Amino acid sequence: MDIVRFLRLIFRGITAFIWTLFCYFILVRLPQLLIKNKRYMKSISIWGKGLAFIMGIKIHKVNERSETMGDMIISNHLGFLDVPIMLSIFPAVFAIKEEMKNVFFFGQALVNQGHVFVKRDDKLSKRQALLDLMKVLKDDDRIIVFPEGKASPGAERLPFNPGSFLAVKRLEKTVEPCLIDYLPDRSLLAWDVEKKMLPQLADLFGRRRIDVSIEFFPPQKIEGRPADFAEKWQKIMQDKLEQNDRERDAGKN
Repeated sequence: MDIVRFLRLIFRGITAFIWTLFCYFILVRLPQLLIKNKRYMKSISIWGKGLAFIMGIKIHKVNERSETMGDMIISNHLGFLDVPIMLSIFPAVFAIKEEMKNVFFFGQALVNQGHVFVKRDDKLSKRQALLDLMKVLKDDDRIIVFPEGKASPGAERLPFNPGSFLAVKRLEKTVEPCLIDYLPDRSLLAWDVEKKMLPQLADLFGRRRIDVSIEFFPPQKIEGRPADFAEKWQKIMQDKLEQNDRERDAGKN
């Protein structure tokens, strides 16, 4: 790592940590002293926007989203960058893997913010997560879900878990899909779930600039089986990413 990139990493890392502490204690915990059991989604979104700015993330919108915002936002999941990208646009809480609760300080902060936690391979955890997700929707709050359950950096998408779609249909809420892609080549920003988080975060924080694209689709209610809806959008997003790859390959020739 060259000296400029190292200094950039140190500066951004310290700035992001201070920004996180400020947003958590001033914009979330302080208001919760007055109104308990409330999810301060706008405050979480402000944190995401600030983090995106600190990291040098430039978001390119393929199209403009509709004025009405969906109740549950879904997206393909490429890596950590998806979090500040989504929060830059949608004030919401997340459905997060259970392991994040164990991260020093940040785990408890995520709990206090009102996110929903799920253990991927635990049926009881999935059932509780479904109830927690329904509670968020019943409170007319918004939640962001990556239906794949974990990041996959290529065009080929993992199967979408239909559980969250079942909750949306039961409550007659809406789903707003969107598609994230990393530019100019997503493999340059590939996130490996088998590798440790900190070295990969260090690589991202050290980059001068990160370009990403996001495409929006109108919010919609689920007609028919939630499993069919999940399968349909998994295919749409995979087809879109494969199309992006073909267009980029054609542009290189």
